[in-house]
Parts: sequence; structure tokens; C-alpha cells
Amino acid sequence: MKKLACTLLVLSLAACGQAVETKTAAMTETQNSFSKEAAFELTPEQFATAFNAAARAYGQAFRINKVDVQHGSAHDYFQQTFSSGISLTAAVSKETGHVTSVTALVAEDNSQADSRSNVLAISEVVAATVNPKLSQNKSTELVTDMMKEVASSSDTSKFPQRFVNNVRYVLRNGSGIGYWWIANPV
Repeated sequence: MKKLACTLLVLSLAACGQAVETKTAAMTETQNSFSKEAAFELTPEQFATAFNAAARAYGQAFRINKVDVQHGSAHDYFQQTFSSGISLTAAVSKETGHVTSVTALVAEDNSQADSRSNVLAISEVVAATVNPKLSQNKSTELVTDMMKEVASSSDTSKFPQRFVNNVRYVLRNGSGIGYWWIANPV
């Protein structure tokens, strides 16, 4: 009886050990898949070059002259401030050095028409930069459609988003603050 109890104990310990090892391997694989951050296939310098080319193609005066990557705790980033209360911030992966997110901020000014025009201008350029497969007509249509959706709702907690060619676009309107145009890879 004692021998049988010892045998069962050894078998159950062996089974527990295998279960723990299997669970640990599965957890590690899951954690690795979550830790892989989606990124655009653009370094900050490549982003600036593509952004400047898209701005020229759209007839916009936006230019990124110098990329000065700052080191943050979670992400690195670079910023560019343009005239008319428009700024651009791009998050950069510490692991890969690729751009992981782009946010354009357009400050709301006294003229609603000017603010909307500025949002349309910078959003089209950003959309074309991170998604070169998107035609000029499609990017204009995308931004215009999202602008209409924001204008038709007084609820600032609702915001339009679209998924096009593995890129998620979001337009946020902070009542009285301005607009955020965000592009993230998915």
C-alpha cells in the first residue's frame, strides 16, 4: 500500500511538472505575441521623407525639416509644429525604431471653417504617408466622410474610425480644444 501511494505521488508530481512547463511555454508564447507592437514600415527619417512627398503631392506647405527623436519612458517620439496651430507627433518603437502611431493635432480657432480646412489638409497628408496604397481621391473621401460624421454629432465621446489597408484612422473632436487625427497600424 505504501509503495502504491508513493508511486501515485511520483506520477502526480510528474504530471504537475509537465502541466506547469506546458502552461509556462504557452503563456510565454502568448506574452510574446502581445508584446510585438504593430508598426509602420517607416523609420522616423523615412516617415519625414514620405510625409514631405505627400504634402507636395497634395499641394500643402507642411514640411518636416529635421527629425529629432526624443526618448520617452514607454515610446520614443518626435514632434513637428506647423503654422496655424497644427502639430504632429509620431511614436517610435524602442525595439524596432519604426513609427508606431501618428497623431496630428489641429487647435480649434475662431473660424470653424479654417479649423476644418486644416484638419482636412493635415489628415490627407498623414493618411497618404502611412498608407501609400491609398489614392489621393480615397484619402480625401476618407477624411471628408469622417469630418461629416464628427460635425453631425454633438457627442464628443463618439468618434469616427475607419480601417483601411491595415491602418486604423480615428478622428477625435475635443469640443473647444481642437481635432486629433490618429493613424495606427493594425
